[in-house]
Amino acid sequence: MKVNDMVRAVELLENEWDLGEIESGASRRLCAWIYLLEILEETEQFVYYRENGKLLGLAGYSKWKSKKHILKKKFYTFIKKQLYKSKEIKDVNALMEYSKNYDYVPENMRDYFDGELSILILDKSYRGRGIGKKLLLDVFDLAKKDNMKNLQILTDESSNYGVYESAGCKKVYQTIIENKEYGKSGKVNREIAFIFEKKFK
Repeated sequence: MKVNDMVRAVELLENEWDLGEIESGASRRLCAWIYLLEILEETEQFVYYRENGKLLGLAGYSKWKSKKHILKKKFYTFIKKQLYKSKEIKDVNALMEYSKNYDYVPENMRDYFDGELSILILDKSYRGRGIGKKLLLDVFDLAKKDNMKNLQILTDESSNYGVYESAGCKKVYQTIIENKEYGKSGKVNREIAFIFEKKFK
């Protein structure tokens, strides 16, 4: 991913989710950069939606045990580790815990999939036009051509997960995620999370 696309992707992410800001006391932008680097270190291929050269949406998939782009992925991992050392993060353990909470795949499903939808995001002002679904279907085409058989999709109630059902995905798991806010209140926020699967014939 080019640097200008990375900057734009961070803007899309910070306009969509807090990504650990509330839990860690860090800025939303820093949390968005860390999250983007996590996506970059695991993603096999991306598809993009642009208008007038501006990135408005993207989707990507990861493939377990892939040997592609290893050096590039290691570079992203290194940069992410440096960002975790930022003094701007008031509680780095809380940020790591936040990230861990969204890896809620149960043990009996760990070997069930051969990859994952790593990201699907679209500028809010461009939704309702079928663009998100097209990005999703384009990613599915790439994954199928990459000989993948069963893709996992982790999502939650903060996302429009209906797009997965409309694209032929099946919900196979549901759970509750709990995240504790940073600071004195210690308020616990709960949300429903899901796993969908997309099988390729």
